[in-house]
Amino acid sequence: MFRAVQFRLGIRLYSVKPVKKDANKYTDTINLPRTKFPNRLSAPKREELEREILDHKIASAYQYQEQHKRKPAFVLHDGPPYANGQLHMGHAVNKILKDITLRQRVAHGQQVNYIPGWDCHGLPIELKATSAATGEQSALEIRQKSRAFALEAIESQKEDFRSWGILASWQPEQIYLTFKPEFIANQLQMFYSLYERGLVYRDLKPVYWSPSSKTALAEAELEYDPKFVSPSVYLRFVLNGLAAAEAAQGKQVYALVWTTTPWTLPSNQAICYNSSLEYVLVKLLDRNPNELYLMASALVADFENSTQLKCEVVERLPGSTLKDCSYQHPIDKTQGKLPFFEATHVQDTKGTGLVHTAPAHGPDDFLISLANKLPVKCYVNESGIYTQEAPEFLRGQSVLAQGNPLVLQHIADDVVHASQFEHSYPIDWRTKQPVIIRASEQWFINTDKLKAPAAAALERVQIYPRVNAESSKKALLTQLHKRPYWCISRQRAWGVPIPVLYKRDNNQVVLNGALIEHLCGLLRSEGSMDFWWSKSLEELLPDQLLKQLGCEAKELCRGNDIFDIWFDSGSTWSAVLKDQPQQVADLYLEGYDQFTGWFQSSLLTSIAARNCAPYRALFVHGFTVDEKGHKMSKSLGNVISPKQITKKYGTDVLRWWVASHGTQHMSITVSDKLMQQAAENLSKVRGTLRYLNGVINQKEQKLCMSINDSYLNKYLLHSLVEFEEEIEKLYNAYEYNRVVACIQNFIANQVSSIYVHLIKDRLYCGNKQELQDIRYTLTQCYRQICKALWPIAPYLTEESWSYYAPTGSAFHEEAVQADKDWRNVQASRIVNAALDIKRLVNQQAGDVNSWHLAVSIKCCSPEQLELLTALHGQLNVPVANSELCEILQVGSATVESELDLSMDTAMVRLETLDVSLCPRCRRFSIVDHVICSRCSDILSAKN
Repeated sequence: MFRAVQFRLGIRLYSVKPVKKDANKYTDTINLPRTKFPNRLSAPKREELEREILDHKIASAYQYQEQHKRKPAFVLHDGPPYANGQLHMGHAVNKILKDITLRQRVAHGQQVNYIPGWDCHGLPIELKATSAATGEQSALEIRQKSRAFALEAIESQKEDFRSWGILASWQPEQIYLTFKPEFIANQLQMFYSLYERGLVYRDLKPVYWSPSSKTALAEAELEYDPKFVSPSVYLRFVLNGLAAAEAAQGKQVYALVWTTTPWTLPSNQAICYNSSLEYVLVKLLDRNPNELYLMASALVADFENSTQLKCEVVERLPGSTLKDCSYQHPIDKTQGKLPFFEATHVQDTKGTGLVHTAPAHGPDDFLISLANKLPVKCYVNESGIYTQEAPEFLRGQSVLAQGNPLVLQHIADDVVHASQFEHSYPIDWRTKQPVIIRASEQWFINTDKLKAPAAAALERVQIYPRVNAESSKKALLTQLHKRPYWCISRQRAWGVPIPVLYKRDNNQVVLNGALIEHLCGLLRSEGSMDFWWSKSLEELLPDQLLKQLGCEAKELCRGNDIFDIWFDSGSTWSAVLKDQPQQVADLYLEGYDQFTGWFQSSLLTSIAARNCAPYRALFVHGFTVDEKGHKMSKSLGNVISPKQITKKYGTDVLRWWVASHGTQHMSITVSDKLMQQAAENLSKVRGTLRYLNGVINQKEQKLCMSINDSYLNKYLLHSLVEFEEEIEKLYNAYEYNRVVACIQNFIANQVSSIYVHLIKDRLYCGNKQELQDIRYTLTQCYRQICKALWPIAPYLTEESWSYYAPTGSAFHEEAVQADKDWRNVQASRIVNAALDIKRLVNQQAGDVNSWHLAVSIKCCSPEQLELLTALHGQLNVPVANSELCEILQVGSATVESELDLSMDTAMVRLETLDVSLCPRCRRFSIVDHVICSRCSDILSAKN
């Protein structure tokens, strides 16, 4: 009747009798988990369910928490995305990280303040809005098309953000847009305040200029082409003698200069040198012996290597002797003697130690011109074309296309050597075309006055993730200190006009507080700043205002500049946070590109306006790349859009991927493999929630624990306290990847592998009190897992929660908190001691049904004996129904009172019991009865 199965355990052989199976006779008496929460959803059903959860639970969550959560509110100020097209994976990373941050606060009972916004102005929008147009367009036409394009993009992006479950109010009055009248009015008033205090001024300076966009650009609007090719040219400038050099007598002496921008030579006005360097006069061995060339001695070898021209040094000169040198202009021979100026920016690391200086085309050159009162000559217009003031052979030519070859051709006799030079060069971030440095009249913020207080304020700002905090702060400070000035004016139509009038005869600025107030009043009544372009000055300026300005309308003209969009977005704190304490956000959260962008512009405007940072902390995340590390682009065909992911896997998979990968590295990999992995991990979490839903069934208001509860229950409740503390610590450190890992590990180990696996007998076959205790314990476990999970996977959490509490939503309504009385270190030590024994049993047991095993345990220490006795009670006798047997999953256990102090671990001996197991519980043995006595008592009590 029974087939004997033999195996070796320890040193003895035993027989095992398989259990008789009584087909399903006791199935209805088993407490199996039951729930309608589905194990998986089809794509159509998932989309339908997400819409339902969004409309009925998520949509109202922000307003609910505003009314019910405790203050003070946690303020996360939203860096505005551009309203210029479809959302990409970078948007998903940014917005979902923000949402996880907010939801975690709400789950812990704190109110949050989050006002989503959009950056509505600027060249990116203008280019897209007008791309289909042909011919010239007026400023008003450009503005109308740009506004319509931006509004359409905002609506599209808003729906996508909303579908991702972002916790916010999306009503028009609850979002901020940088072209709303009240926002612009606030910006104009800030501008005037800074102007009054001398922190904003107008000046002629060289700035980055995009000929392709016809506007000045900020550093943040540049990209760099690492393989840009420029000419590398050594030129000679005729010196008017060199009195300090004996070898120069009777010789023609030239200053040797190296440049990569020959097109700027028409604007040359000086040569700079460094008095601390040593200079030499050299002969070029294959050139006229009566010609000598002046250069820094440290760069002779570099010159020879670069040109393959051999030099003979004929005399050495200290740099100080160049003070009174002069030279002739390389192109315009009508100019008189041009000067040499000392300058510290001249070094002996590259070139010749003599620097061609054109104040219109270089920041250092410009500073030299200021110090020495040189005029700034600019022969290049806004399109990058030489003007009529340029030399005749250059007029009407493009400086970037024809400028270099034409200039080099014109001065061919003075070109000592020409080659090509591959280097990193700035390009316009939108048109991808090269930029130039060009002097023009612009508006600037005086960053020199702001750098020191801004740096001091940054020292008090917390930066996350902590692992990158030091390098991030260094990058911010580096960008701050190297910024020469901030040009806040642009030459475009789509933006906020700089509200300044000028006198026609001398270009003098005309501006006062009354003008700003008048314009703000017009803005509020008209609804936009279009009137700046549509109204004549007579219509724009009432007589009373003209009297205050001290001018007639015919004497004035209006400015055509608009604000740099970084000034728009940099001033958002003053408009959006006006109702918050000190108008300071708890957190700004953006990508690392904002070191040169929004982090900087917000800091500088805030320091200028009120001498404090606008944020207490910064979170810096990386950028998305494909699995090969390449930036995503249509040309490479490697673009994966958020919509593709949500359609295939659902929104929570997208959010799970963001949490898992968005906070670890500066390159965030996007791939189908990682999305599939996220889907599988989330599916396992779903399976656990489904099991817990089945055990709990529905929320019970008076669920409680019995006095004599089991150590396993106490162990899990203690673990919940530690789990909650660890999750909260990781959330507060913005280590969301570790939050995901912590949730997965807790579910896989403490919940599934230990607790759920070990209590199945009591859960399925135990008495009413045991079932109640388990349900209480797993209810608390379920609530803590949901609390940890809700910020990352709100759709799954809300779906599961609806089977637990059908009439409520999750954590914007609930306040889940672990009871500190659950902390029970002793219970944890006791269960862990038993789990150590279980590992020893598993190592010996092989694949036999462990309920057929009898275990004898000899402890290695008094402490171990004490811990196991708490689970087992009696010593030196076999016991079948102790909690130690339950944890070990064995038929009986004997804990011996004798110790073996020579061992590091307990000694375990196994014996196979020649018994049949109860057909109902499959745990306890039966002799003459149909079922075991435990099951018999339970069934009797039910009847």
